[in-house]
Amino acid sequence: MTPPLFIGNARLIDGSGVDLEDRPYALLIDNGRIAAVAPDGQLPCPSGVERYDARGRTVMPGMIDCHDHQAAINGSLRDRAAIPPSMVVLKTMQTLKQTLHTGFTSIRDAGGLDQGMKMAVEQGMIPGPRLKISVNILCQTGGQNCHIQPSGVDTDFPKLPGLPRAICDGAEECRRTTRDMIFSGADWVKLCTTGGVGSRVGGPLVQQFTLPEVQAIVDTAHGSGKPVMCHAYGGTGMDIALEAGVDSIEHGAALSEAQIEVMAKKGIWLVPTFAVLRKIKQMDVENPGYLAEYTPRKARELTARQLVGFRQAMQAGVKIAMGTDLGPYAHFQNAVEFGFMVEGGMTPMQAIVAGTGMAAKCIGLDDVGMLKPGFAADLLVIDGDPLADIGVLAQPERLRLVMQGGAIVTRAD
Repeated sequence: MTPPLFIGNARLIDGSGVDLEDRPYALLIDNGRIAAVAPDGQLPCPSGVERYDARGRTVMPGMIDCHDHQAAINGSLRDRAAIPPSMVVLKTMQTLKQTLHTGFTSIRDAGGLDQGMKMAVEQGMIPGPRLKISVNILCQTGGQNCHIQPSGVDTDFPKLPGLPRAICDGAEECRRTTRDMIFSGADWVKLCTTGGVGSRVGGPLVQQFTLPEVQAIVDTAHGSGKPVMCHAYGGTGMDIALEAGVDSIEHGAALSEAQIEVMAKKGIWLVPTFAVLRKIKQMDVENPGYLAEYTPRKARELTARQLVGFRQAMQAGVKIAMGTDLGPYAHFQNAVEFGFMVEGGMTPMQAIVAGTGMAAKCIGLDDVGMLKPGFAADLLVIDGDPLADIGVLAQPERLRLVMQGGAIVTRAD
């Protein structure tokens, strides 16, 4: 049982997108939830409850990344080859803890995080964000999640022990592998219908899987009550994903007007992941030759197209949620995505909602993402005003308080 807390004199962003009155607000947190929210002065602090003065600071919901890889271990092949599987478990525990401390109270993991890690967080064994997991990423032989090199070496290491195999070919095998993921604890089933910037064979606009294969995956997942997230940049791979009825498109950096129209009509989410392409380009500048030649080249080719498609998707009313895909390249930098979304045409408020209220709806968390009575008390207190300068969200030193479920994660008075 966490003690109640009264937060007063706060600049409030409640995650709904509504422009609140320009005045201080107060919140009462009790039993892990938001008990009351009102203009300061209209909500008295109960006797015996600690009062936290947030004067000059902003209170907002905890941030949510709808596309990360918390179990990814960064480094060269040599660095990663020197890490035994048991160390991956410990490193992943550290990543979960530090990600929470940077203000991300919920994460949808897009591949690599297993059921055991989720259980450990839920049971309070280790600190970490609330988790929705996809376990492993379904792909065809030689597809986006197939890491077998010409030498025959599989470079998908190190990883958490026990992840089920995800490579599948043909509708029947795709159906069986989908069942494996669900049996292994997947909240979301993830697949790839195009290559990516890191694909050795093909690329971001090359189709992977056939429509019957994708339909088998989607129908099997939906039949078990599980939504489907799809890595797709554009082209015919995007078309078959939309036709099959996936629930969210990850990346979508080369969307056509017709594809945007379908997404808006069907209510399919877009999780654009600006951060990963920009991180790849940055790494290539800072450390030339570290990445395979084709990876930064493909990232550069997609960046301009991504901005155009993103703006068109916004105008068409496509539902957009924040996600980064940064895990394979860097951890703890997730909040840079807010700035990239503003560069893409969102207002700071729209970007914040994409990473709070809308993100919660996208990944199926019904009682987080907004600061409203009855919602879980996942919230941040930040020095500064992210509506005036969205960049403050990417400065962890600005976080004065991180709370998850009413429990204080970190506090710097």
